[in-house]
Amino acid sequence: MRITLRSIGLLTALVTISACAPKGPTPDAMVTAANAVDQAFLDAFNAGDVDALMATYWNSPALVNIGLDGMGGLGWDGAKAGWEVAFASMPGVQLAFDSPVNIAAGDVVLGWGAWTMTVPTGDGTAMVLQGRYSDVKAMRDGKWVYIMDHASVPMPPAPEAP
Repeated sequence: MRITLRSIGLLTALVTISACAPKGPTPDAMVTAANAVDQAFLDAFNAGDVDALMATYWNSPALVNIGLDGMGGLGWDGAKAGWEVAFASMPGVQLAFDSPVNIAAGDVVLGWGAWTMTVPTGDGTAMVLQGRYSDVKAMRDGKWVYIMDHASVPMPPAPEAP
């Protein structure tokens, strides 16, 4: 009888502890947070504000950021340096996400879609670039941020046969 009471007491304690354990965010809450990160990124990008843009990234040497050059880099400092160069070379650049998708997957959110970038050219016209992106967002240091970000442009069409 003593073993049974002890077992019941232990089981009761485990159930109570697990019921009191903090729950993670729901998938809907995760996607809402990811959408907010995407919007903060767009707002900062379109303002040319590198510091606000970098606030959407995980401040870690393990951050992965692969830009349009396809090479990218590892780490927050490298990503910041890349964005500083990009904004300096494309003043007034504007970005839109054309078909964003975010889905919760475990404790991260996977994002992807298409983008359109409009780059003013100095003669009053603009160059329009289109491409795709994929990213991973996660809760780090108490906030949702990009932990991996990748952008690409499609390959040019094959030359016509002679």
